[in-house]
Amino acid sequence: MLTHRSMIVAGWLAMASAFITLPLAYVSFLLEGKTDPTSSLMLSIMQVFGTLLFIAIILYLKRLLNSLFQFHDTNGLMALMIVANSVAGFFVVLSLTFPQLKETMGVVATVLVIFQGVIQVQFGYRLLRLEDNLGGLLKPFCYSNMATGICIASVVLIFFGVVVSAIADLMLGTIFFQIAKTRFPQEKNEMD
Repeated sequence: MLTHRSMIVAGWLAMASAFITLPLAYVSFLLEGKTDPTSSLMLSIMQVFGTLLFIAIILYLKRLLNSLFQFHDTNGLMALMIVANSVAGFFVVLSLTFPQLKETMGVVATVLVIFQGVIQVQFGYRLLRLEDNLGGLLKPFCYSNMATGICIASVVLIFFGVVVSAIADLMLGTIFFQIAKTRFPQEKNEMD
């Protein structure tokens, strides 16, 4: 069930994702190729944390779209995004745990990242069908998701995809906060 509180939590999760995306990408870049146990553990923890954060945000978005707007056109794509992100994360952690599998797992993870990019482009495109403009952020959010997907699917532009993804997360956090304020104002007043 959607509440003022659940939308605030979703907003803060999306904002947290936006603000930690670039630092975590930078740390991952610095640790890339290192095989010592500390680096592998740090990368594994970051991967698991990022995957869980992604899943939570997508599930909040799905609940918002389904409950408040009765919009179900993106449900299958969001499920595929969760599966692709989770499986790619699993293979990354597996390759960090077993360095001898790194090359094979790297290929599998790359294929899954490309797949996820394609799905994200479709998600952004299909979300444009939503009749509510989400406080004027629907189109920018959709286009940023499509741009993120294109960058990620290209693999060579993945850094730009990370930056655009952080911007999309900022927009999504703002959307959640706006929904909390405009759709559940009486609950906010009761909490004060």
